[in-house]
Amino acid sequence: MKYLLLTLASACLLACGGQPEKNAPAPRSGLKDVPRNRTLVMDCIEPNTCAGQIVDYDAFNPFVPGGISRIGYNFLYEPLFFFNAYQENAQPIPWIGESFRFNADYTQVEIQIRKGVKWSDGQPWTARDLVFTIDMLKAHAPELLYSTEMATWVKEVVAVDEYLARITLTSPNPRFLYNYFIHSGDQGLPIVPAHIWEGQDPKVFANFDMSKGWPVITGPYRLALSEPAQRIWDLRPDWWAAQLGFHPLPQVERLIYLPYMDEAKRVQNLIANTLDTSAELRPSNITSVLEQNPNVTTWTGRQPPYSYITWWPISLGFNDLEEPFSDPEIRRAIGYAIDRRQLVEIGWQNSGDWTVLPLPEVPQMKKYFAPGLELAARHEVGVFDLEKSAQILRRKGWTRQGEGFWEKEGKPFTLVIDIFSHFQDLTPVLVAQLKKAGFDASFRMTSDYSTRLAQGTARAFLFGNFSSLRDPYFALSHYHSRFVRPTGEPADQYWRWKNPRFDALIDRMSQVPEDSPEMMELYRQLMDIWLTELPSIPLVQWPHRIAHNQTYWTNWPSAENPYINSAYWSRTWLLVLLNLKPAQG
Repeated sequence: MKYLLLTLASACLLACGGQPEKNAPAPRSGLKDVPRNRTLVMDCIEPNTCAGQIVDYDAFNPFVPGGISRIGYNFLYEPLFFFNAYQENAQPIPWIGESFRFNADYTQVEIQIRKGVKWSDGQPWTARDLVFTIDMLKAHAPELLYSTEMATWVKEVVAVDEYLARITLTSPNPRFLYNYFIHSGDQGLPIVPAHIWEGQDPKVFANFDMSKGWPVITGPYRLALSEPAQRIWDLRPDWWAAQLGFHPLPQVERLIYLPYMDEAKRVQNLIANTLDTSAELRPSNITSVLEQNPNVTTWTGRQPPYSYITWWPISLGFNDLEEPFSDPEIRRAIGYAIDRRQLVEIGWQNSGDWTVLPLPEVPQMKKYFAPGLELAARHEVGVFDLEKSAQILRRKGWTRQGEGFWEKEGKPFTLVIDIFSHFQDLTPVLVAQLKKAGFDASFRMTSDYSTRLAQGTARAFLFGNFSSLRDPYFALSHYHSRFVRPTGEPADQYWRWKNPRFDALIDRMSQVPEDSPEMMELYRQLMDIWLTELPSIPLVQWPHRIAHNQTYWTNWPSAENPYINSAYWSRTWLLVLLNLKPAQG
């Protein structure tokens, strides 16, 4: 651990000028001198691309399935609009887009683009960039992220002039912009520069060449260094927003992303002030940090629960194409074997909330919880009853001797759950419950987790339900059969479930405005189907217990000042950077 801290400190000193030590190393050649108290240091949160080193240090293509590290693209391709789900009655925040207007039946939307926005190479940001991005994705469906959605929804997109785009939809969709072009949480489609991407094959284009100034982005930072050991972004004084007087430059002059750390390393480096923030921590770890570093706070200050609820409630998911998980009764038998209260009590030391719905309990979603919980109770989702689980399995031809595992045709009911590091605390408790119920359960955590989910070779897994944070449509739409791909082929969404009636209802919901009286009735019908078939088993609301180290930076988001969430891997991270204030000098 001491070696790690020294290594990280050395890495920072190489990139941070104004050295706090008299004999500290000089900045690396080619990097300007930036003091530590104007530098923000984080680690990459993706173990599949950043464990040990940043594997994709020389790539910046946000559309390749399996994803790239969220150490730049998620906040430097600025959106048309932002949305803050943590404020009551929030409205879209204009950014590159100034306004938008749907026609009467929501089959067409016009977007007014802000004049004077420029890419980092000085080229103007115009409606043509939006048109190009959408057309590129449509042309490569279903091979790129967001391509299925663009091919499904967009009939035509045109640039009326340089600063006005018109999108004609295949059918009414009042939340089209909210789903793709109004960024919130992990939701938001990057718009890329047409003059860079034209003529490239987007399936293999790396979008990276520092000698050419690539990647070309719009945000207030330029890439100063990218290597397996770190990625460094430096403040770009010619950011369009500062030039237009739209927004001052951030006071954070340098961003350093280090390779992925396990939680023990994050804790030690937060205590040592080597890190300024972190990925979400387990309850015992956030408590340790707070006890040992008085400068660290969280969303709720230094008091429990130290977190906010995110847009990502967690389910036990399955490849619903493959036996035995293709049988909804089998999924229900597994559901009866799960004690959610115990998951939270033991796995999270009572620091969190369990759930029976695939929706986040955030301010603008709460009106959907009462009818959803009523339906869940009717379908006994959330009921822990080992005998009911056993009854289903016996009816399906499984047998069990004493305390052994369920068997059929001489083979045990094997249930291997794929996870990544975030779930290390909950999963052992879940596996123990399933074993007690007679399932030959285990879990594995491998570097190819994302690939296994995308291709369906993970037959069972823990994963979240992405939500728009405004209404249920976006989360439920990911269970539409249009996302189903055969096992072995990559899919945008991983559940691989089909129900024609559900498809028809979610298609109808897509056409209904959120404030329509029809919305709640559609929601009830959809949830009735969903809770009957249980394509995934909701387990817990996902909290972000994120450390905010105030040694160098203050004015982090909080429950008292919820100007946005504080996850640095989210699409809204830029808003945090624009609000942080130096603690020193």
